[in-house]
Amino acid sequence: MKLGAQLFSIRTHLQNAEDLRKSFLRIKEIGYENVQLSGAAAMPAEIIRDVSEESGLPIVCTHVSFDRLTKDTDTVIEDHKIFGCPVIGLGSIPMEFRRTREGLESFLAQMEEPVKRIRDAGLSFAYHNHAFELEPFVDGSEGIAYDMMLERLDWNFIMDTYWVEFAGKSAVDYIAKIGGARLHNIHFKDMGNDEKRSICPCGNGTLDFEEIFAACQRVGVKNVLVEQDNAVESPDAFADMETSFKNLRSIVH
Repeated sequence: MKLGAQLFSIRTHLQNAEDLRKSFLRIKEIGYENVQLSGAAAMPAEIIRDVSEESGLPIVCTHVSFDRLTKDTDTVIEDHKIFGCPVIGLGSIPMEFRRTREGLESFLAQMEEPVKRIRDAGLSFAYHNHAFELEPFVDGSEGIAYDMMLERLDWNFIMDTYWVEFAGKSAVDYIAKIGGARLHNIHFKDMGNDEKRSICPCGNGTLDFEEIFAACQRVGVKNVLVEQDNAVESPDAFADMETSFKNLRSIVH
């Protein structure tokens, strides 16, 4: 299993080609083995490919906006083929479709054609969760959105350990429920002891990553991707990512 970095954690350092190059090299120096591309400024796919190859960091998945996925699907596919990424990811259901059964159904209907085209092109589609998909619908409808998606869809998923636990669920249970055939990439993200349950470097919080990693091993997860959404708010986002790497290196192997 590879230990990679979710680059959304350092997104303010990905806003031009030169900073992208420096950031990839810094992430490689820390010891990460691959990356998820997310939060970078728009730039030619050829530049991303060259940076990835130069740094020796393969891009194993991405987060692409709903608008790009649905309105510019072919370009998204071509870009991923250029920089060699096999998985096109969506980071969240758009706000207007969240928290109601009707909204979920509308979202899923609009995703049918893009997902089909992605697959027809030989790539995979994966969905990344937050907490709201694991909470009851606000309109009183029966069911839990994430459970419904797992039951009805044959999508891949990029499960976020923090948000599953934030919603009061068990990351270990959901790893087993999704299964390795649909869970190639997982986000390791830790939860602090403070009142807000803030995101913190992996190993500095409350999540039991040894137990979570053992669950990943059981189903055959391929890549553990460290994500710290709020690392950009700290004096040195790369230092936080290095802390996570050091704390996880003895666990993820």
